[in-house]
Amino acid sequence: MGTTDSARHASDHTDGDLRTEIGGARDTVRLFRERADELDLKSLLLENSFDGILAHTAEGRLVYYNEAAHRQLGYTREEFEALPPWGWIGPEKRGSVIERLDTLRERGGLLFVSAGATKDGSALRTEVQCRVVDTTCGELIVSVVRDVTDRALSEESLHHLAYHDRLTGLANRAKLEDDLESALAGADPRHDHVGVVFLDLDDFKPVNDEFGHATGDKVLQIVAGRLAAAVRDCDTVARLGGDEFIVLVRRLAEPGDLALVAHKLVAAIEQPIRVDAHTIGVTVSVGLAIHEPGESPADLIAQADQEMYRAKQAGVSGWEEFLRAQG
Repeated sequence: MGTTDSARHASDHTDGDLRTEIGGARDTVRLFRERADELDLKSLLLENSFDGILAHTAEGRLVYYNEAAHRQLGYTREEFEALPPWGWIGPEKRGSVIERLDTLRERGGLLFVSAGATKDGSALRTEVQCRVVDTTCGELIVSVVRDVTDRALSEESLHHLAYHDRLTGLANRAKLEDDLESALAGADPRHDHVGVVFLDLDDFKPVNDEFGHATGDKVLQIVAGRLAAAVRDCDTVARLGGDEFIVLVRRLAEPGDLALVAHKLVAAIEQPIRVDAHTIGVTVSVGLAIHEPGESPADLIAQADQEMYRAKQAGVSGWEEFLRAQG
């Protein structure tokens, strides 16, 4: 037999094996389909789904649920069945689901994200898809519940990294600008002033040179903590980089109140800082700016930056100069 004949014979043999395998696979599929009822494939699929699957009445009373449904929440079957109507949905979403039942019926389906807690109190984020199904026994709402906790936490972590300074945990410039946009959009310029305090640590390089960068980083972290503790929850403390910080102060009754905030911030920063065996004293130069109509967030930051450098060069207290200018 020549080389060509041998190759053709091998090819015919391979094709024959492949056809046999395909035929066998088709026979297997046909067998499963024909015996689906006997094998109860639907129940097998439902009980082995990673997603929780539930059927309940419009009042939220359970008619059916699979294994994943109660395991997601850490309950036994008995405990799960003892939950109140809609008890498997996070408390903050239960009311909205009941209120939107008419919308659910009109649309035929509803998709929402729910935040709740498992039986042991750990956080659980779920993506819930509800659909109305008419049966011979009445209306049922079928819900598929997917655990998206890991995905949600990952997204939150990425979001945090994108908007926060890694060394101090404070807001970074991107978050500061977003918060400024929001503050300016919601402020009434007649009696709801928005201001910023720009702070630059004086001669910080010698701290790194004398004590090392690790100690310098700890000093920056302590300064960041003091700034955050000295303002309200509605304000934003950001690190712009290096030894520069900026504080966005919302809802000032009077422009002059910004100087009082700045004085408090300076007093907090300039307390002696203890790091390991070292006591380190820092001073800070500050610049203040109150938003004026027509100014952008970048304009406001730039103005405060200029006032800080002016104060640093003149060797004066920026907040005192601001008070005098307001007077």
